[in-house]
Amino acid sequence: MKNKKGLIAGIVILLVLLGVYIGLKVAGPKEEEEQTEEKEITAFEINAEDIAQVSIENNGVLYTFVKEEETWKYTEDENLPLNQAVVSNLVSGITAVNAQRELKDIENPEDYGLSEPKLKVTVTDKDNTQTVLNFGDDNEAVSGAYMSIGNNEKIYLVNSSVKTDLQFEKNDLAEMEELPQIAVGNIQKVEISSENGVKTLQEEEAGGLWNLYKEDGSQVSVDTAKVNDYMNHFSGLNWVDFVSYDVSDLAAYGLDNPKKITVFYEEEQESKETSEETDTEEEEEEEPVMAQKEFVLLVGNADENGNYYVKTADSSYIYTMAASTVDEMMNLASDELVSSLVTDYSLADLDKVTIERTGETYVLTREETEVKKGDSEETTTETKYYLNDEEIQYEEISDFYSKVSGLEWQSMTEGQNGENAEITITFEKEGGIQDKVAYYSYDENFYLVTKTDGSQMLVNKMKVREMIEAFDRMIENWKK
Repeated sequence: MKNKKGLIAGIVILLVLLGVYIGLKVAGPKEEEEQTEEKEITAFEINAEDIAQVSIENNGVLYTFVKEEETWKYTEDENLPLNQAVVSNLVSGITAVNAQRELKDIENPEDYGLSEPKLKVTVTDKDNTQTVLNFGDDNEAVSGAYMSIGNNEKIYLVNSSVKTDLQFEKNDLAEMEELPQIAVGNIQKVEISSENGVKTLQEEEAGGLWNLYKEDGSQVSVDTAKVNDYMNHFSGLNWVDFVSYDVSDLAAYGLDNPKKITVFYEEEQESKETSEETDTEEEEEEEPVMAQKEFVLLVGNADENGNYYVKTADSSYIYTMAASTVDEMMNLASDELVSSLVTDYSLADLDKVTIERTGETYVLTREETEVKKGDSEETTTETKYYLNDEEIQYEEISDFYSKVSGLEWQSMTEGQNGENAEITITFEKEGGIQDKVAYYSYDENFYLVTKTDGSQMLVNKMKVREMIEAFDRMIENWKK
């Protein structure tokens, strides 16, 4: 009897559980659908092609955009170079405004900042039907903002980005001119003009070397790698903000008497592709046609954010540019560009090295010849070195020359007069290098080094002594 009662109880429990399961299966999708529908409320929708005008009033400032033959016009200021993409994005943001939820039974719209909204958007379609979107307070807890349509008949909670995307300033609407992206390898010269004069960084025609010409007319040889680092500033220039199209009062921006950055460079010109069939059906590649270009940037005062007012010489628009960018371009300082090495010449690139020491002169030269590889027609380059016209093995000079080329200066100096150089080394290459470097004893810690370009530097005394001793050993062994 007990077993029978237990069986009946079990069947009852099973039926109850089955009923609950069926109820959940039926109710679940409905609840899920309701939640999905709540997330997908469309507060406002219009086809972009049906919009004829959009007016945005933000904190009392009105911006009106009228579409004329697929082009947007800014009626409050038709002289502003209007960025069509910016306006199109603004319009796109209001063609379909989805809401997180609709607020019901609202008695006081002012509780949501909607009685006197600071942001109001009026959308006018081609039939001249107007719809007003009012934006009130933010709900930071859910990253939302309250929006109503018309006279607050309906109030929605929309994503805060809908509101923030409609908040801008006039200059945000301007289309900014493109700046040239100048390839580092195409720059030939940079001039920096300021109240102190003109500094010029220039590539010399012979040898591919760079010199910096200072305001006083003096010049100094600079390191090619550091020059390339400096030139990188011109390959990624950007404006910060558009400021004005009115250039009638340049003095207000410090652009009536500006600093000037001039970049001389060459740029490959696009040419029409021509193809002619040949017997071999091979196309010959044409040499690129290079055109000489100049980029002139005028630099004025700094604004309240520290950015500089700037304009290009051939433009009627004023912009701002980041202070760090302008300062780096203006900084043509010799101590930033000069190599840390006293001399940076590879022996393989020189024709002759002349060393003067204790009243004697030694001339080191190099000769290259092509010799055949065994019985084959292939050749290889053979290099021989000569000291005062007598052949000398590279191993005999390598210790001395490695110490010469590895010397680094500790500080730059000027106005020093050395007497009785302990050693003088002149580096020469036909059509290019002609650099005489003299080493003078200076004090207990340094040697004074002077170069042909007028630069002077202090070099660790111990390192110079090691170089001189290596030279003396080389000459002693050579004379044996």
